[in-house]
Amino acid sequence: MKDAQAFNFDGDYGEIYEDLVHKVIPGYDTLFPATLALLMERIGAHARVLVVGCGTGRELAVFAPNAPGWRFTCVDPSMEMIQLTSQKVKQLGVQDRAILVHGFAHDLPAEPVFDAATIINVMHFLRDDGAKDQLVQSVSGRVRHGGAVALFDLHGDREAPYFDFFYKAWKRYMTIRGYEGEKKESLLKRLAAGIAYVPEERILEICEGADLCLVRRYWSGLLYGGWLFERQ
Repeated sequence: MKDAQAFNFDGDYGEIYEDLVHKVIPGYDTLFPATLALLMERIGAHARVLVVGCGTGRELAVFAPNAPGWRFTCVDPSMEMIQLTSQKVKQLGVQDRAILVHGFAHDLPAEPVFDAATIINVMHFLRDDGAKDQLVQSVSGRVRHGGAVALFDLHGDREAPYFDFFYKAWKRYMTIRGYEGEKKESLLKRLAAGIAYVPEERILEICEGADLCLVRRYWSGLLYGGWLFERQ
């Protein structure tokens, strides 16, 4: 059973999150421009975009200046993350284009329907006991038919021969990036306690069950992957 408190975004983990992600997630700084480029090709210059798990406001920081015709609804269950995103909104001067919601995707009204949604670094925190399915279904149900969903997640089949090899390589990557010592050991304990890994096949199954059709996997970095889906 995974510990839901291992990653407390309203506590100590939230305080270190911004520094951590840039150092431990392969390609993190280029993931968002790549996702933006794909979404712009799919939904055009004027669109409504749902950002699930808005965190520190990274999507807004990259998307808003480059897509001035987009309007955003950003949702996160952590008040700390909502406050950080709020600061980003003010820095960017996009108060008239961004709505922040403290809560979950399933708390949002069924209308308005979005042209696209992002689920980045969210699903791996949820147990595979129906919670992952609920997340994706709640997002898909709020995206118009033909709209796009970009999903990025930490994943893997822990029983497969590759997993230990890639996990060890990931730990080495952290060291290479300068994330080591007590910080690294603390993160590894959190990962062991709180991450619910599932293989790629399970992620695709969850998305298919939510009426999302795979366009293509567009991102891969050690145990991280990114997929673009179309809402059926």
